[in-house]
Amino acid sequence: MSQAIRSSQGAKVSIKSVFKNLPDPRRHHGKVIHPLLTIVVIALCATVAGADDYQSIVAFARERRDWFGKFLDLTNGIPSHDTFERVFANLNPIAFQRCLLRWVAALHEATAGKIIAIDGKAAREAMNRSKDKGPLCLVTAWASANHMLLGQVAGPEGSNELGALPQLLELLELKGAIVTLDALGCQKDLVEQIVDRGGQYVISVKGNQERLEKVVHDTLEAALAGDDLKPAQTHTTTEQKHGRLETRTTTAVAAPEDFEGKEDWKDIKSFVMVVRETMTKDAKTTVGIRYFISNLKPTAEKLSEVVRSHWTIENNLHWQLDVSFNEDRNRARRKNAQANLGVLRRVALSMIQNTPNLTGSTKSKRLKAGWSEKTLEAILFGAIS
Repeated sequence: MSQAIRSSQGAKVSIKSVFKNLPDPRRHHGKVIHPLLTIVVIALCATVAGADDYQSIVAFARERRDWFGKFLDLTNGIPSHDTFERVFANLNPIAFQRCLLRWVAALHEATAGKIIAIDGKAAREAMNRSKDKGPLCLVTAWASANHMLLGQVAGPEGSNELGALPQLLELLELKGAIVTLDALGCQKDLVEQIVDRGGQYVISVKGNQERLEKVVHDTLEAALAGDDLKPAQTHTTTEQKHGRLETRTTTAVAAPEDFEGKEDWKDIKSFVMVVRETMTKDAKTTVGIRYFISNLKPTAEKLSEVVRSHWTIENNLHWQLDVSFNEDRNRARRKNAQANLGVLRRVALSMIQNTPNLTGSTKSKRLKAGWSEKTLEAILFGAIS
């Protein structure tokens, strides 16, 4: 049987066409026993279905050999875990990512004007096993509204996410999108890159930009003291969950026309303050204040929505990767392995969270995919040809 992905526009896209331009890192190493297509498709299917390491991928493939044999070349059997390890350690992460994102795009249409939350996550176990090289950081662009991977880049060894951000932004379609970044991404060249590529931005400001932080703080304090804010410049939300009452108040003001250094921050229009007050059951209260810059108009309700969307990346992506995919425990360190396995997990999560009528936690959905070929097919291929 020839397996095909049903695109969001109704057309069929074959698996072979998705991966046809993926360079095989073994092409100069003599005879290739297992086709690259077989290896990467088995790995993705197994990752969706609950496999979190090479041994589990092989075990799943052996259990589902008849099913895989319907659309993959298994002439030489199931590849060994050593084969998977070698291939993923040498596979080009950007080329592999492009293929996987084409698969996701065929299944699920991305929303226009999307909010793109960008944040980094350290591969802790890999870092602990190689202390001399420093942290390995995977920086992800995530569509907050529909929980979809848009791009991922691994930071250079020993660096934080800042080393990967320019390359990641270059990979993304930014026209009409709103990019959100934490304070580490508050850099003049990154702001310029976003604007030049047609995007908008909401970026946290902290002490790494001391002069800018002071201007933002002083401008907002003066506006609040003057008591002349328009209704559109403030917005408050209240939410009760997990036994806590959380109130968020967002204040947005126009950036001054002539503050020192304004020319360094391309297209800057707004300064934003978000005050987050949390009260527990026993009436203990904590207050946090964060500041942001943006080239959106100073409309507090919209800016509140954007800031909140960035915060959700922790629960909808990072938390899920650790709890449902055991990413923190993954020990892969060789060359490109962590980046390639990281994008596999993020694509699998995108597919799982966007599959219609699939209920339960992410972990339970993975189990269902492992138990039921019908569920696995719904996640991976949409309508089956």
